[in-house]
This record gives sequence, C-alpha cells and structure tokens, in this order.
Amino acid sequence: MNRKKISPKKPTVKKRAEREPIPLRYCLLTMACGFILVVGFFFAARQHFSSIDYGIKNSRLKKQIEELETDKRQLILAKEIALTPSEIKKAATKLGLTAMTASNIEVFRPVLTGDTGEKPKVEKADYTKPKTAAPLKTDDVKLEVKKPEKETKKTPEAKIEKEKPAAKTTKK
Repeated sequence: MNRKKISPKKPTVKKRAEREPIPLRYCLLTMACGFILVVGFFFAARQHFSSIDYGIKNSRLKKQIEELETDKRQLILAKEIALTPSEIKKAATKLGLTAMTASNIEVFRPVLTGDTGEKPKVEKADYTKPKTAAPLKTDDVKLEVKKPEKETKKTPEAKIEKEKPAAKTTKK
C-alpha cells in the first residue's frame, strides 16, 4: 500500500500588523490608471452629447432644406406662369401699354443743327409696305459711300471760292 506523505503544516498567515506595506510605485501606478479611466469616461460623455447635438441640428437643417425646396418649386411655377404671353399682355395693359400696330408707332427724329436744347420732333410714322424690295448690290452701296467722299475732297480753288464770298459779306 501506498503511504501518504504528510507534509508539515504551512506557515500561518501573518497578522495584519506584521504585513509589509505596498510599495509607493504601485500606488502611483494604480492612481494613474484610475485617472486615465476617469478622463476617458469624461471624453466619451462629451463625444456622446456633442453627437446628439449634431443630430438635432442636422434634423433641423433637413427640415429647412425641404421647406426651401418647396418654396423654390413654387417660385419656379410662379415664374413660368408670369412669363406666359397672356400674363405679359395683362401686365402691359395694367401699366398702360397698348398693342403695337403700324398706326400707333411714333418716330423720334433728333435735330441735326447743333445743340439748341429743343426736344426731338415726334412724328407719326406712315407705314406702307414696300411693293417689291430689291436687294442692294454691294457695288451700289460702295458707290453711294464714295460719292460724299469725293465731294468733300475738292480742289484748293473751290476752298478759296468759298472763302471769298464770306470775306465780301464782312466788308458790308
């Protein structure tokens, strides 16, 4: 048979007064870990509440976007309605404008003789349709343009003749 070995008694636990104190570096290490843990909780709480705040602001902005889009649709519809020819005619008649016909067109012709301070003359235009409008040739246009240029480029003798009558009138 096997015999059991009897081991001697284990030493008993020392009394509290006899225990060794915990080293200072272990105390500092546990305090640092606790501090980091507390700071982490505060940081997480801050992130949590700021995300809730951003969510609320985001929902407000989404509602505002929807309202602005409906307003935009209404304005586009109102613009399209206002640009219809019938609405333009109604607005023009409210302002006192009349339909444009050949009989009610007025032609303004400025006075060509210096600045007299007079208002331009207003005439009623007599509109008649031309019977046949023949297209002008480019040669005809060039000839018409060249004629006034030739008249302005007269010889020096013509200039002297123009000056002589002016000199005679001053002697009288």
